[in-house]
Amino acid sequence: MKIVQANIDRFSGFAGLYHSSRPVPPQIITKIIGAYLPSNPQTVVDIGSGTGLSAMMWQNLSPRVIGIEPNDDMRAVAESNARAGSIVFQKGFSNRTGLPSDSADVVTVSQAFHWMDIHSTLDEVYRILKAHGVFAVFDCDWPPAVDWVVEKAFKSLHQKCDRVAAAKEEPAIQNDKSAYVQRFNEYGKFRFVKEVTCHSAENCTPERMIGLALSQGSIQDALKIEPSVQSEIDAFCDTVKARCDAVFDIVFSYRLRLAIK
Repeated sequence: MKIVQANIDRFSGFAGLYHSSRPVPPQIITKIIGAYLPSNPQTVVDIGSGTGLSAMMWQNLSPRVIGIEPNDDMRAVAESNARAGSIVFQKGFSNRTGLPSDSADVVTVSQAFHWMDIHSTLDEVYRILKAHGVFAVFDCDWPPAVDWVVEKAFKSLHQKCDRVAAAKEEPAIQNDKSAYVQRFNEYGKFRFVKEVTCHSAENCTPERMIGLALSQGSIQDALKIEPSVQSEIDAFCDTVKARCDAVFDIVFSYRLRLAIK
């Protein structure tokens, strides 16, 4: 399948907002992945690494971490924030990483697998994974748990922007996240497939909650196509400011799918 440029361009122009708003995946994810490895990972590959949030969680756990990201804006932010010499970022695609075969102990995809061609990506992941290596795909649910009125407003805004973005001449293509485990099993090459859930609690501010909404690709797409969407965004911002304290608790729920080569 060809690479859909709209899927890559979708995240241009707001990488800084994305990086400052999105959560760093919780360390429990690395512990769960580690439980299925025969030894400590020497090489971790994070595909669709974005601004580096998911690659950074491996910086003290693996001597070599490689982030693969096709979007230049996102990758530039990742490179500017990389503080560990063991982490490098390079341009590549989920189905054309440019990495050697049998070279990775762990391959991860965080918040990005729904933008990828599943079969050709699985072929590439299987190729670069070592025997008994772990492929891990994880996403957090949107919106996070915060307040039912805020969550309802978040969903309403997101659904409106999804409809606007889908009307593009060449819209981005998304996969069904609920079908990942089925697709991994249908691929037929992995020894074992499993899905687990985990959670992460953080402090949040109204500004960050608004940033979480604005970091969604569909909302950024919709703003470019139909500027009148700004009125819905303004209404959402008003709801957040009216319902949320200056600092409040927020809970991200993650779904982690694991496949063993």
